[in-house]
Amino acid sequence: MEESAVKCKVCGAESGKYPLCKECYRKKEAGTIVKCPKCRQWHEPDKSCAGEASDTEEKFLYELKASLVTKTEMDYLDGIKKVLPENCLVQAQANLASFIRKTDGSRFQNELYRNVDFIITDLSYRPLIVIEINDQTHLTEERRARDRKVGLICEEAGIPVIKLWTSYGVNLEYIQKRITETLSALPVKRVPHFVKETEAEKETETQKTVLPPQTQEVLPEKKKKGCYIATCVYGSYDCPQVWILRRFRDDILEKSRLGRGFVAFYYAVSPALVRLLGGRKGFRVLGRKCLDILVYRLLKKGVKDTPYTDPE
Repeated sequence: MEESAVKCKVCGAESGKYPLCKECYRKKEAGTIVKCPKCRQWHEPDKSCAGEASDTEEKFLYELKASLVTKTEMDYLDGIKKVLPENCLVQAQANLASFIRKTDGSRFQNELYRNVDFIITDLSYRPLIVIEINDQTHLTEERRARDRKVGLICEEAGIPVIKLWTSYGVNLEYIQKRITETLSALPVKRVPHFVKETEAEKETETQKTVLPPQTQEVLPEKKKKGCYIATCVYGSYDCPQVWILRRFRDDILEKSRLGRGFVAFYYAVSPALVRLLGGRKGFRVLGRKCLDILVYRLLKKGVKDTPYTDPE
């Protein structure tokens, strides 16, 4: 999902910053998976390995991976192909640098050496949409920071990003709806987030960035409704927790005078609050703890955590 993402050394699933996913770690604790002293890889104790090859066999430093994508990504890829318009193509594991270029002539562009899960193009391979497959590891601070960076780069370049959460499975109807709506909205408005290197040399550090990087993604100009604080602390406007809160806003608060008053007060205060404190880790940690309690209670009351589209 990007160059810095760690995948399980045994099954290939996302494992955050660890070499083993939770399931394989449990197997390791049970002794059914070991790190072989011969080949230095994780596998079952009785499985043959490269370390048992004869001394005359040539050793190689590099080898091919079994697949470009994980099993989960393959399931989504198959689903995307089923609902993709005939005039579009989909490509897996695309590097940002393969479809976005930096315009300031800088020799260094490490920020573009990140992979996205899928990119949709037209038949002439013109980039149209980025699709990211997110599991729960994308809610960690490290992954959210990476996702924010990729989102800002894509928004500035003018290519929309669709995020699909693995917790809801491969929902073909939802995937088709997101792709169709996004294609019909092209071209999207480009939003500048970065200062060109040539200009940055003339400016002070405080002039380079108007907002903290953590808050730039959560203050979109186009959204009339934006759960500013929730998006700030959870890292995305489209994730299960924020879907619950958006339903709470529209289906419960908006139905009463007191609730509408609270919503009006929230939108009057929250943008400035996020601008002021959104870049501080303490604000996001405390805010998430408070919202987690509310989200849990709403979930217990039957508020759905499935994908949600705001009413017009």
